[in-house]
Amino acid sequence: MFFYSLGASLGSGQFGAVYRGVWRRGQEEVAVAVKTLKEGASEEDRVKFLQEAAIMGQFKHTNVVTMYGVIKEEEPVKFVLASLVVATYLCL
Repeated sequence: MFFYSLGASLGSGQFGAVYRGVWRRGQEEVAVAVKTLKEGASEEDRVKFLQEAAIMGQFKHTNVVTMYGVIKEEEPVKFVLASLVVATYLCL
């Protein structure tokens, strides 16, 4: 069984907001990004959003973000992307 929680907004994308989150599976906790479908989205956008999730779910590579799952039981629909990496830039 898994659980997730949403944190602060990271920004927005084509289909809606993206949030910082935590994905919990047993005792393991992983920082993740959670993409959401905006409320009132058209059926066409909903289909495209879920197609994007389906495509993301097919990738298994160290250089591609892993998708943990799609949450359709609640609104807005969400999909959870693995391992949120907070980048810092070194300026020389």
